[in-house]
Amino acid sequence: FISSPTGMGVMYTHVFAVAGTYEYDCSVGSHALNGMIGTIIVNGAPLNTIYDIVSNSTDHTTLKAAIDACSLDGTLSGAGPFTLFAPTDAAFNLLPAGTVTALLADIPQLTDILLHHVVGDSVLSTMLSNNLVVPTLNGDVLVSITSGGVFIESGNGTIAQVTGADIPADNGVVHVIDAVLLPAPPNSIYDIVSNSTDHTTLKAAIDACALDGT
Repeated sequence: FISSPTGMGVMYTHVFAVAGTYEYDCSVGSHALNGMIGTIIVNGAPLNTIYDIVSNSTDHTTLKAAIDACSLDGTLSGAGPFTLFAPTDAAFNLLPAGTVTALLADIPQLTDILLHHVVGDSVLSTMLSNNLVVPTLNGDVLVSITSGGVFIESGNGTIAQVTGADIPADNGVVHVIDAVLLPAPPNSIYDIVSNSTDHTTLKAAIDACALDGT
C-alpha cells in the first residue's frame, strides 16, 4: 500500500498475483519530488512436492535417505505428476537385518526398488479397483481391495497395505504403505542358465566368450 503524504491514510493498494520482479516509483507528494523509486520482488507460493512430503515426515527417514542416495530427489520434486507408495521406517525395518545397509551400497538395485514404488501419474484411492494392475516406473503392481483395506502386491509377491491414502502434493499424491515393494527378479536366458545345476559347462562357456551380457 502507499500512504498519503499528509498521513491521511492509504491512497492506493495493489495485490500481486504473479511472481516476479517489479520496478516502481512514487508519483505523488513529496516522495515523488525526492525521486522515490524501488524494486519489489514477489515470490510464488511455496511448493509442496512429493519429496517435500517425504522429507518432512518423521516416519519416512529411511525412504528419504534412499531417495537422496539414488539422486531421485530432483525427480520427485519435478513437475510430475507422480504417485508414490511410501514405505515407512517400520516397513524398511521388516526387511532382513543388513538389507538396508546393503542396498544403500548398491545404488542400481536400490534405484530399481524405489522406481517400483513410483507411478508416472497421479492415482488417487478413488481411482483404484480390485485386481487393478498399476504400471510403476519399474514393473507392475496389483491392487487388491478387501473388507480389510487396500493392498498393493509387488512384482515378487510382497503385499503391502495402504495405511495412509491420498496425501496431496503439488506434483502428485502419496500413499503410505507398511511394507517395501520389491520388483520381480530378472529372468533372462543367462539367468536361467546360471541358475541351472545341469548347465554349468554351458555357463562357463558363455562366460569365457563374454556372451553373458548379450
